[in-house]
Amino acid sequence: MSPSLAVIIQNYKRPQNVGRIARAARQGLPGAAILVLDQAETDTFHERNDVDWPDIWLQRSDVNRGTGARVPLVTQLPFDHYIAIDDDVFLTAAQIFQLAQQLRAAPDRAHGIFGERLQSAGGANINVLSGITRVNWALSNLNQVYAFTRAQAAAALELSAALGSAWEDVGATDDILLSCAATQPPLCHDLGPIAYCPTSDDPQIACWKSDGFTQRRVALYSKLMAAGAVSVFPPLPQREAQPSGRARPAHPKASV
Repeated sequence: MSPSLAVIIQNYKRPQNVGRIARAARQGLPGAAILVLDQAETDTFHERNDVDWPDIWLQRSDVNRGTGARVPLVTQLPFDHYIAIDDDVFLTAAQIFQLAQQLRAAPDRAHGIFGERLQSAGGANINVLSGITRVNWALSNLNQVYAFTRAQAAAALELSAALGSAWEDVGATDDILLSCAATQPPLCHDLGPIAYCPTSDDPQIACWKSDGFTQRRVALYSKLMAAGAVSVFPPLPQREAQPSGRARPAHPKASV
């Protein structure tokens, strides 16, 4: 029997994008459930006429708990596999289908299209290379799009607790914990050009533009390295050090 599958989309400040993302998901995965977690400040999302409401399960929350809210939610749902798509990235139906196929083929790790790589830089120094996309590489962490299992989501909650943090406090580092919870490092896949919302790097909307974003992530990476729970890679050959096809600005380069 094939594992059951659901697509989960979160809305906070980009309700105009959800209909487009949901339609691509339905076209690419006709048999999958489509879940929308709405955490906007006001309940106006359901009034939009560009969303196929009969085709969507909508969960409304008046409190914005960030992108991490989807992780405990999916552990309570009856699906085996999930594809979570941030509300500022537009995959085609074919790309969503390919991502689901990658997860079915290798369910022992998370899969995505964009991420970060912790790379040794001599001695105890570690660089965090961000904005990696259009490559077929194992990475340390995925961003924006995540194909994962319910077991991996449960493992992410356990990993956070083992590090001494309540899940409600992880903030915008939930992607790191989800990526590191599997038994194998996550895989980034080159699925072709990716379209992004123009607000994906808007400081008023994009959480990765908020103060302290990079510092919080570096602090978590340090904890994960101490626990041996995140993959650190050797330096890339020079010809591969700058992957092509980067579709949006990278997060600032940081060191751990």
